[in-house]
Parts: sequence; structure tokens; C-alpha cells
Amino acid sequence: MTRREFAWFVGPSVALMSGLLVLPLVLTVLWSFQDVGYGEFGRWIGLSNYSEALSSSRFRASVVVTVGFTIVVVAGQIVVGYILALMLNRVRRGRSLLLGMLLVSFVVPQVVGALVFSWLFNDTFGGLVNWAISELGWQVNWLTSPWAARSLVVTHAMWHAVAFPVLIFLAGLQTVPVEYEEAADLDGAKWWQKQFFVVIPTLSRFFTFVALIAVMDGLRIFDSIRMITPNARNVGTETVMVYVYEVALGESQRLGLGSAISVLTVVATVVVLMPFIRQTYKDVSQG
Repeated sequence: MTRREFAWFVGPSVALMSGLLVLPLVLTVLWSFQDVGYGEFGRWIGLSNYSEALSSSRFRASVVVTVGFTIVVVAGQIVVGYILALMLNRVRRGRSLLLGMLLVSFVVPQVVGALVFSWLFNDTFGGLVNWAISELGWQVNWLTSPWAARSLVVTHAMWHAVAFPVLIFLAGLQTVPVEYEEAADLDGAKWWQKQFFVVIPTLSRFFTFVALIAVMDGLRIFDSIRMITPNARNVGTETVMVYVYEVALGESQRLGLGSAISVLTVVATVVVLMPFIRQTYKDVSQG
């Protein structure tokens, strides 16, 4: 292939990616130093947006919610995903059917899934779960109580995304050499000892990859928060992305402040993900 042919094939993709990714990123960084609203030219104000964002108690609260949500969901997805993968790995008949059922929640658009999921806990739409627990004599205000609302959002995130780690771990379990487990059996290792000292270390690159994807998803959680708890600020489920939406598009429509928070979020996300990316690159390089 000549250079001209290569340029003809790659050029459109580079132009499209530049238009959809690079240009918005450059504008976001530029606006983060400006006081700019819709349909207006920005006014340069230096680091004022960053200073305001970092001194905002609401922004710090949204960071705490985002970090806490990410830690709980990542840990939950890894633990539950690995357990389900172990169970599916022992199934000989009907595994494809079970996998298909598990993938239903994953392929449904998150907005639709979150909306339908919230109806299970909303008396206005029947509230099947509310009815079930009321029969046991309990009553929970899922959509107005802070911790109940947070547990609802976490539960939906688990339900929606757990199929992905199950698939990755199930594929990884197929690659564990049988000789390793047989050697552990000869040494008298128990089941849990084989898991902790043989299987899990062998699957370390799969765990790193799952953690990488789960952390990215957790840090940018937005759709399900908006669908399940529209009043996120008052019920304590407002994440950074929801806060950015409210600042830039909702309450105040301050594009400059919203851009500054977005830039801070991107920088923090890259810093958090760097160890996972480095480990994934190392695993891939080593084959």
C-alpha cells in the first residue's frame, strides 16, 4: 500500500475522530478559563472557575459520592462476577441459555433499564419490590431516603454490568492449565486454597482488565442516577457527572464552570486509571 492509499483510507477516520473528540476537548479546556454562557462569547477569567469548583462543598460531596460508588461497584462486580463465572464454568448443559439470560440486562440501554428498574421500587408504577417487602412488614422509602437511594443505584449498576465480568472471567477460567489444579490437588490444597493461590493469580490480567473497565464506568456514572433519583442532590446520590450536567446544562447554565469541573474530572480519571493501564499494557506485552 502506498502512502497516498494509506492516507485515503485513514484520513476520513482521523478527521472524524478529530471532530468528535479532539475539538470538543480543546473547547472544553478553553472554556474552563472563561466565563461563558449559551450564545455568548467567553470572557477570560483565568483560574477562577477552577478555584470556585475546588472550593465548592457541593463539588466535594459529589466527588465523595462518585468515589464511594466506584469502590463499592468495582468490588461488587469483581466478586459477584467471579462467583457467577465459577458457577457457570461447572455447568455442562444450558450454559449458553444462562449466559443469554444474564446478558439481557447488559444489552438493554442503560437509560431504559434504569427507568424500568426504578419502577420496581416506585409505588406509582406498581412497585413490585415495595409490595413484597410490605408483606413482610417492612417499608423502605427507596427514592427519598439517602442510603436507600444509594443502595438502589448500586444495585442497579451491579445488575446492569455484572454480565461483563462474568464473560471475561468465564473466558479466563478456560485458559487455566488443568495441570496447575491437579498439582494443587496432589499437595492436598482445599478448594478455596486453589482459588486464592492458583486460579486467581493465573487470572490476574483478567482481573486488571475488568477493574479498568469497571472503574471507568463508575467514575462516569450518569444515566442511571438521572433515571432512578432525579432529585439526586437532595437524596445524596449526586455524582460528579450529574453535578457537571446541572452546572452546565441545568440550573445555572455556566459552561465555563462546567468545563473546569470536566477538565478536573478527566485529569483525576487518567491519574486513577494509569496503574491499571500500565498493568494491562505490561500483561499484553508479555503475552
